[in-house]
Amino acid sequence: MADISALRLLVAAIIVAVTTAFLRLFYILPATWGSHKHPRPEYPRTTPAHMVVVLGSGGHTAEMQSLMRDIDPMKYRHRTYIVSSGDVFSSSKAFEIEKKLQSKCTEKGTTTTSKGINDLVVGFWDIKLVPRARKIHQPLYTTIFSSAWCSIGCFRALVGAARDSTISPGEYPDIIITNGPATAVMVILASMVLKFLGVAPAWSMNSVYVESWARIKTLSLSGKVLLNLGLCDQFIVQWEVLAKAINGRSRWKQVEWHGSLVE
Repeated sequence: MADISALRLLVAAIIVAVTTAFLRLFYILPATWGSHKHPRPEYPRTTPAHMVVVLGSGGHTAEMQSLMRDIDPMKYRHRTYIVSSGDVFSSSKAFEIEKKLQSKCTEKGTTTTSKGINDLVVGFWDIKLVPRARKIHQPLYTTIFSSAWCSIGCFRALVGAARDSTISPGEYPDIIITNGPATAVMVILASMVLKFLGVAPAWSMNSVYVESWARIKTLSLSGKVLLNLGLCDQFIVQWEVLAKAINGRSRWKQVEWHGSLVE
């Protein structure tokens, strides 16, 4: 009888744990899964925001540079760029992006600090390095190990972004913008885990995924993973034919199309 009672208690504990985990997951998932939005306590926002931008390599970074051309630096006064270690090209493009953003301002007052670049007009920006999720021509069977190492780096990057925030020190970024590199999946997964564990608020780190302009008829692997898991708050494609192909298979609007966003 004692063994049966212990077994019942164990089964009940497992059921409670699984149910709690499911409800917590449903609560933090974006509205694409049917969960409600999580407005900040001070909604609508009247204060500056903290943005995280994931830079891939090569074409991904070049597209992101184009996507960032109309960002209002006065609204997003802290911009954190996540770059794969060893990706000198993307790091240099982060400097170019900021140079163009700051060139819109007529006032001077740019100072370099140990953490990044602080402009008295357009705010602060910095770069966080993470291990590369997958190298070019890397065998797929080894990707699981490099991706796991990248995930750890993404956790550190997001926690570091909260720690170094000049908008609200200790608070996690408001938005994550990415356009397809493998690192993007790791960053968004890391943000979801932080929210699931209650380390970060459910309303923080809203994710916006913009599919590559080169993807006309099918999604990239990163896009397929993120869309199928429903992890993005906003999923944007740049071709109408792709939007119709995806949304036509579902009763819900899974992706958005607003025309070509890359110049």
